[in-house]
Amino acid sequence: MSTSIVSDAVRHAIAADLDGLTAFDDAEACDIRETLAWIASGAEIFRIAKPDTPPKHLIAYFMVIDGDHLLLVDHKNSGLWLPPGGHVDLGEHLRDTVIREAGEELGL
Repeated sequence: MSTSIVSDAVRHAIAADLDGLTAFDDAEACDIRETLAWIASGAEIFRIAKPDTPPKHLIAYFMVIDGDHLLLVDHKNSGLWLPPGGHVDLGEHLRDTVIREAGEELGL
């Protein structure tokens, strides 16, 4: 039984986008399959309380490439250099997250 507060339509839209990806390698193919199974499980997929409730939730990263250069940002909480991105807001489509985060993080 699903405990998610997210509509099935939002869940299906996100799953359809992920299902349409072409995996780079076997590891990525496995990650995509596991993510699709997690989304289909009915578990909450959006962060509903800061900093990490539920502990597993959607985050969208995006690549900014200029010629031979890839932009990475110093993630203040993880201490890692990561592509820009952020938490997916409740009910938000991944594409909308990328647009919002590009504005918030990069002023684009």
